[in-house]
Amino acid sequence: MQYVVRLQPRSVLDIGPGYGKWGFLVREALDFMDGRHEPHEYAVTIDGLEAFDYKSPLHDWVYTSIRQGDMRLVAPELPAYDLVIMGDVIEHVSKEDGLAVLRALLAKSKNVIVATPDAFFNQEVLDNPYEQHLSLWQREDFREWPYDFQHIGGTNLAIVAGAGATWPTAAVSQANDFAYRIPWMNQSAARPALVKKIYERTVGRG
Repeated sequence: MQYVVRLQPRSVLDIGPGYGKWGFLVREALDFMDGRHEPHEYAVTIDGLEAFDYKSPLHDWVYTSIRQGDMRLVAPELPAYDLVIMGDVIEHVSKEDGLAVLRALLAKSKNVIVATPDAFFNQEVLDNPYEQHLSLWQREDFREWPYDFQHIGGTNLAIVAGAGATWPTAAVSQANDFAYRIPWMNQSAARPALVKKIYERTVGRG
């Protein structure tokens, strides 16, 4: 959420919203906190793209719209967004398919946030074929674009810059490359944050 607040997007796409957790948090940060509590007052567009037919009362209250579809098929035709959130989603497709989705999204949208497990483990939910884990994503997988990265409590978190983005910059990517080459850096989120800040101040501004 620190990235969402920093970027202040006016249009957001939540891929794989499930029951609506991330949509609710984004709506709270960008509308509720400014006193806009009813749908007719919302200033931020939050759309959802969900492959499975979840039912939740949050959907109608929080989201502007929710479309059902497979991101691998839908991503190339999506409109541009200020921010796309992929929370525990990308590990459910192959690495090849995931990169293709990211490329399609970043060709139009400013930023994509990816949250994904830091280790591979088998997962299957009998009534939802889209819950199976198929890939593991590490920091190096996002180096095709300017990016920022954090390792937090079993989650790899990346924010990637796309079309028209002003942050993260190439200097931020360089700071991440430098920080995470240091042994044991993944053990604490605070350690790489400090190293990245020092690097950016001494080598380049991000």
